Amino acid sequence: MKKITLFVFAVLVCLCLFSGAQRAAFAYVAVEKHPIDIEMQRMLDEDSSTAGILNAYEFAMKEWDKLLNENYRTLRQRLGKEEQEKLRASQLAWIKYRDLEFAFNKGFWKEFKGTMYIPFSPGYQVNFVRERALRLGYYLEDLAMR
Repeated sequence: MKKITLFVFAVLVCLCLFSGAQRAAFAYVAVEKHPIDIEMQRMLDEDSSTAGILNAYEFAMKEWDKLLNENYRTLRQRLGKEEQEKLRASQLAWIKYRDLEFAFNKGFWKEFKGTMYIPFSPGYQVNFVRERALRLGYYLEDLAMR
């Protein structure tokens, strides 16, 4: 059974590596450290209080949102009319999903008692926006290879 599991994992890795989907497949496993990540971590190392954590997350959220919007605009400019509309529809759907997800997430963690839970929702939100910003950036990189 162990050999079969290892074989299946190896096949999946190979498929991802040779299909151009490696970034998508490993998005949760090993995304390179971005300068925003590095600065946020520096801020967290400097002040690990609840207020310090919230400040670091606020900084990161603003920066990831800025990068997301830059990547969206640049990608949109480089696409044909039909692809532009698909991207626009996708982004509008993502924004709706983001807003609903954030409302749920914020309410979910609000019910937990203790200050340690205060940064959970903002931390989740940072990672959520980070992932979309990086995804749009990956589309830009892939577009350059067309």
